[in-house]
Amino acid sequence: MKPSIEVAYACLSAIGNSLNLDDMLAEVIETFIAQTGAAGGMFLCAPPASVPLVLSGESFPVPQNLSTDIDGFTLHGAARGYILDVPVGIEHFLFLFSHADTAQTCGEMFVAFRTKLANAIDACRNEKRLRELSGAFEHQIHRNEANEKLMISQSRMAIMGEMIGMIAHQWRQPITIIGLVSSNSILNIQLGEMNEGQLLKDLELIDKQIQFLSQTIDDFRNFFRPNKLPQRISYGELCDEIYSILGKSFESQRIRLNFEGDRSIAFTTYKNELLQVFLNILNNARDAFVENNVPHPEITLELRTQSQKALFLVRDNAGGIPQEILTRIFEPYFSTKDEKHGTGLGLYMSAIIVEKHLGGTIRVSSSPDGSVFALSIPENSAQEVLLVD
Repeated sequence: MKPSIEVAYACLSAIGNSLNLDDMLAEVIETFIAQTGAAGGMFLCAPPASVPLVLSGESFPVPQNLSTDIDGFTLHGAARGYILDVPVGIEHFLFLFSHADTAQTCGEMFVAFRTKLANAIDACRNEKRLRELSGAFEHQIHRNEANEKLMISQSRMAIMGEMIGMIAHQWRQPITIIGLVSSNSILNIQLGEMNEGQLLKDLELIDKQIQFLSQTIDDFRNFFRPNKLPQRISYGELCDEIYSILGKSFESQRIRLNFEGDRSIAFTTYKNELLQVFLNILNNARDAFVENNVPHPEITLELRTQSQKALFLVRDNAGGIPQEILTRIFEPYFSTKDEKHGTGLGLYMSAIIVEKHLGGTIRVSSSPDGSVFALSIPENSAQEVLLVD
């Protein structure tokens, strides 16, 4: 057997070679066997498992009564010699020796670096737990992202259902015009009263209405196409897009939609995501008008600028939001509507989009007259957005 200082140095060196518990234990046991001439060694897991985690050299039976000497060690007689039993916490290192005096000497050496060995075992297990927690955290992040994508999709599907009704409002007038012009043209031809000039005017009018129908489809289709890159848009263009989607529907319900602020002000953002936020807020106001039977419903969207940010204020006269639910309206699946008319996702997803994807803030205040939503976004919002294909 080598001198104790060499044995201790070799074993201490082996302790720090790996943060994988099995590898570290195997290297320590194999080093101790090589330095001391032990016939075999093992590390015995904590009860109730109490099974050898690492085995090296000759196999030997585990003693029935393991050592309880947490500051020392115990020698057990065995058929092929003596078993050195060194407790480390509630676990054990066991080594098989041919002679009792060698086992005794080796036990004293092993005890000398037991504390460092216990710390190394804890470090390996803590590192493993950290990796597991990191993996679980990463998995949770992916789950949260998947859930957000699902919620955004659900929110957009809810808006899509409302938009089908809006498209009907948008199309009703041009379809009626096309029907009337074509019927009159047919009648004039049958009566022999159609001339080339009148026919050309009628066809131009029909073509104009068809272009309007086509543009309406493009407006709605573009809304559901995800923005892969932020784009520069003026406040005027944003107002026009909102009106192209909601205008006819609001007119049919006698809702006055006002736009205030400098239409030339431009900012860089994810247009469709910002549009989704405004549509959620405006549609909620429309529902509140109906619920509260407001005689002269009116919504105003105003743009202000402050310290490189665009501040949008959406004011309505729908009677306000009850104070008891004002703090909950941005919670997921919270809705005052029945299941048929609300998913509880609109304002929640609006908050997610504004705060996480556009790098801004969204707040709401209320009075008996109505509510005010305040959206503040950077004039250059170029963060990565969570896209829904």
